[in-house]
Amino acid sequence: MSLEPTDLRSDTMSPPGPAMAHAMTTADHGDDRYGESAATRALEEHCAAMFGKDAALFMPSATMSNQVALRVLAGRGREVLCEAGHHLNLVQAPAAADLAGVAINAVVTPDGLLRPETAARAIDHRARWVPDHATTGLVWTENTLTSRGGRIHPLPLLTDLKRWSTRHRIAVYLDGSRIMHAVAATGVGPAEWGATNDAMALCFTKGLGAPMGSVLLGTTEFISAARRCRQWYGGAPRQSGPAAAAALWALRHNSARLAEDHANAAAFAAVLAESPYFGVTPPDTNIVHVDVSRLQCPAAGFAARAAEAGVRVLTCRGAQVRAVFDARTSRQRAVRAAECLLTLAARLKPHRVAPGRTRWWDRTGPSHPVPVAAQAYSRTWE
Repeated sequence: MSLEPTDLRSDTMSPPGPAMAHAMTTADHGDDRYGESAATRALEEHCAAMFGKDAALFMPSATMSNQVALRVLAGRGREVLCEAGHHLNLVQAPAAADLAGVAINAVVTPDGLLRPETAARAIDHRARWVPDHATTGLVWTENTLTSRGGRIHPLPLLTDLKRWSTRHRIAVYLDGSRIMHAVAATGVGPAEWGATNDAMALCFTKGLGAPMGSVLLGTTEFISAARRCRQWYGGAPRQSGPAAAAALWALRHNSARLAEDHANAAAFAAVLAESPYFGVTPPDTNIVHVDVSRLQCPAAGFAARAAEAGVRVLTCRGAQVRAVFDARTSRQRAVRAAECLLTLAARLKPHRVAPGRTRWWDRTGPSHPVPVAAQAYSRTWE
């Protein structure tokens, strides 16, 4: 099947549209190092108000936000407790050890969700078997869970974890790079997610469509310390107005649109799930993980052949590839891309087809399924 190339590797590649570009070209060019960028101040104040935080700080990237937060909140020589599948453990752990001087205590859970009892057991186990262990300086959470196919970490669990951490005088940080996807999918407002942590970050490139940028959110004291660390880790972004204006425009105008990406991801998954060649988990948001172990082709080989056929996907753990949906991919393109992958799979001679397969909506879903219909109630928070 011939197909116009469809790039489903990530949701970080949407180019700015005319309205966003106009916001960028009309933004001021004040120097953020001296607090003279009006667009940057407007973005920071808007985000702080949205999530119920005292202050905010514009950052070049979510990775830099996370590393600065580690440096400020955890303390050198201490450990950070997180779930093993969190981005911090899978990708950023070496940088965390080098820059912040912290150790990662990664806990494996069956569903990727960190709970108070899980955290308590992990800390107790470390204290019992390693008498001179590092004390826990920070509990790390993530929403949505990238390694779990964009699964939403439910608000009640995060609330319980925050209560437990407060009783034990341990700070909680939320890596909320895709938190607006959780907002769009559940209808739960940003301030309610903000109340589940002491500090958090939001990324403007993950489906929102801005070309760059992240924001750190927390107390005034935390942001003051983060501002110093930002200077150490690379400096203020100087004339940050155009980037901040794009981020603010994306937040105001693209937040509600994320529900469309979720619906397109669900449509893509539904087409693949009807095939005997793939194993597909119904998505909570805009990320679909596809198991290709039934094919006589490893995941990397399947991704390479899919790219040749016009659909670019990314390999992930095990025999899985992932597809991520954003504004570039319409419903029609999502369905056509799935059909293209079905055609490709039929040529790869599947070697194992489970008898009596069931459709994905008849299987046990994730722990916090989000009906696509419910996403129509998403709002744009001004």
